[in-house]
Amino acid sequence: MISQQRRIFGDDHAAFRDSVKRFIASEVQPNLDAWRSADKTPRSVVAAAGEAGFLGTAVPEEFGGGGVDDFGFLVVLIEETIAAGATGLALLWALQAGVTIPFLLEHATAAEKKQWLPGLSAGELIAVPAPATLSGVAAAQIADALLVENESGGVALIPLDQPGVTITPIDQNLAGRDAGLADVTLSGADAKTDLASTTALHRDLDLWFAVLALASARTAMASAVDYVHARKVFGRPLAEFENTRFRVAELWAELASLTAFVDSCVQARSIGELDVADAAAARLIASRVCGQAVDQSLQLHGGYGYMREYPISHAFADARFLQVMASAYSNPRETLASAVAEPGV
Repeated sequence: MISQQRRIFGDDHAAFRDSVKRFIASEVQPNLDAWRSADKTPRSVVAAAGEAGFLGTAVPEEFGGGGVDDFGFLVVLIEETIAAGATGLALLWALQAGVTIPFLLEHATAAEKKQWLPGLSAGELIAVPAPATLSGVAAAQIADALLVENESGGVALIPLDQPGVTITPIDQNLAGRDAGLADVTLSGADAKTDLASTTALHRDLDLWFAVLALASARTAMASAVDYVHARKVFGRPLAEFENTRFRVAELWAELASLTAFVDSCVQARSIGELDVADAAAARLIASRVCGQAVDQSLQLHGGYGYMREYPISHAFADARFLQVMASAYSNPRETLASAVAEPGV
């Protein structure tokens, strides 16, 4: 497969990736089927990731983090988790370390930072954003708090260990079953304190759903390439047939351009310069390319692609799961339409 040099990564990221791969091999892959059957990921794996230093790389050292303004490390964690088939867990990483932690760093009070950030960085606490409907909230079964959009148009951090909070698990989901989905009811819970407006929240949600979709697409691409080289038809590897070669080449071109754009958005976010329109565009394009990648990979697998024994069948369903989850949080088309309507664009 053609390699692509990614400027977002350096030697430190390569070493970090090796650590993440060892973590995935020991803590995730042996347990993934059990997590899918249980319809949730246990808190213990989040704590293990925190103890390994995976969740708080961007958190200042005063709050127990790595103090590195570089979200490339989180991209590595998400990519390797997606590659292992644990899409629901990768979503949790993105929502906690990519959205909640930066949101609190930039908008919470000093007291709130001291209360939440050390535990979130260590994996001892779990907090994720919730869609406005509070329906199908990822990680809600194991979360300690949610970032919730309230009636005033702001965002509040709501602890879930208070009266009036009801968590109703969602069982037997078709895909993303390790995500720990649940419906949440906040009857009388305090959701009035605004940390900030929803703009910053939606920007980061769009960015990390783009990263998730890209990781899913790259994993599907790798699966397709491995399969067409191993599968023989009439005594020849499937990869030698012209139609297969051209399909893979076209898909790689799409992924190469998307990777460069999403990586540039991650770099911009690391230095606090990511525009909301760029984040929305990245998510919109990544969702489309991901759909193409998993569809093409499944088709290249032929009938085997529809068998649950093959990872591509899970990747195909999980890609749709990510699309549905993303659509519950925000509408990137609306963001882009508003940006295009502004004078001078």
